[in-house]
Parts: sequence; C-alpha cells; structure tokens
Amino acid sequence: MHIIFVYIGILFGIFLEGEMIMISSVIAAHHGYLNIWLVVILGVLGTYCSDCFYFFLGRNKGKDWLNKKQKFKNKAGIIDKKLEKHPIIIFMSYRFLYGFRTITPLVIGASKTKTYIFLLYSAVSTLIWAITYCTIGYLFGEVIKSKLGSVEHIEKYIIGFLLLVGIIVIVINRVKKQNKNVDLQNTTN
Repeated sequence: MHIIFVYIGILFGIFLEGEMIMISSVIAAHHGYLNIWLVVILGVLGTYCSDCFYFFLGRNKGKDWLNKKQKFKNKAGIIDKKLEKHPIIIFMSYRFLYGFRTITPLVIGASKTKTYIFLLYSAVSTLIWAITYCTIGYLFGEVIKSKLGSVEHIEKYIIGFLLLVGIIVIVINRVKKQNKNVDLQNTTN
C-alpha cells in the first residue's frame, strides 16, 4: 500500500518541482524499486498538468495578477518580448529554464496565444523534457550501479537520501521565495 503513496508523491512532486523528483524516481526505477513506465507516465502527466494549471491561471487572472508583484512583472516583461519574437522556441524551451518554468505558462495564458497551440506545444515539449530527465536519471542510476556495486545492501538508503535532499532543496527554495515576497511587500507598503 505504501508504494501507492510513493507514486502519488512522485506525481505531486513533479507537478511542483519536476527535475529532482524525476531524476530520483528514475534512479529508483533503474534499481528495481519502482516501475519505470509508471514513473515516466507520472512524469509526463505531472509536468503537463502543471503547465496547463499555470496556463489557465494566466488565462483567467491575466496580466493584472502578473503585474501585482514586481518580480513577476519583470519576468513577464522578458517573456512577453521573447514570446513575440520567438514563440515556438519559448513554447519548447521554457520548462528547461530555471526560474521561468511556472511564470512562462502564466504569461502565455495571459497572451493572445490560442489554447490549442499551447496545449500542442506543451505536450511535445513535455515529452522531450521527460525523455531528457529519464535519460539523465537512468545514466545516474547506471553510474551508481557500476561504481557503487559493493554498496548494494545500502542503495535503498542512498536513494532515500537523494530523495530527501531533493525535498529539502525544494522546501528551502519555496521558503526563500516566500521570504522574498514578504520582504517585497513590506518595502512597497
């Protein structure tokens, strides 16, 4: 029964902060603890749902919401300019750009981009993302297996430690973002 919670955790982890969770999950699958195909499906589903969520949030809340915070406003301006000049490149690459993964679908949603265009390019880009990070995870898993073969009896702990480090990094980043937002609100008031 606990394995179901692991898979649910993978789905939500990828929805929130995909790269570390995807790589760690693929490493665990490579070592036989998880089903690789289920990890891949959850990776694609979590990433695609995340993109759609932010796109439709942008579609419904629009530019007004993005302009409320200076940090969002600055990034939205950068994305808007790039979106006008190179829309397909932005559609295909934003999920690989740290710091722009969630704001870009918001900006695209607030733009005049047709929904079906975003959904199509997001699906293709999600598949490329999943293949890329599955490959990275598989290669890391292979390195762990070949270089650390003598520690097979503790590999569960190593994988658990890597997952824990990933979760800690995610939590620290979220707390830092919240603290920056509070500081910005205090300075504007």
